[in-house]
Amino acid sequence: MNWARQTPRGSPPDKGSFPLDHFGECKSLMQTFMSCLKEHEYNQRKCRVESREYLQCRMDNDLMVNENLDDLGFNDNITKSDQPDQPGFNDNITKSDQHGKKEEVVS
Repeated sequence: MNWARQTPRGSPPDKGSFPLDHFGECKSLMQTFMSCLKEHEYNQRKCRVESREYLQCRMDNDLMVNENLDDLGFNDNITKSDQPDQPGFNDNITKSDQHGKKEEVVS
């Protein structure tokens, strides 16, 4: 058996592939989103508005399939004032340790 000729077989992405933004139509929104992630130590919950705006731009410019943002996990009522910088906005997550005791984890 010749191992050099074998190629790994993977599974395609769930949503399929999508074109790259060659013309930079959504570049500024992508940069805003990436800056937000970096500023908030890659906590995606704190950048939901920016993420939504970026994905909407991609859909508007036919860079991805148009899909209802609610189906992608976004609520239509999200605004910048709804960002999880506010205390108590899904910041506390509980997890069980190996002994079944629940402990609070603050993100």
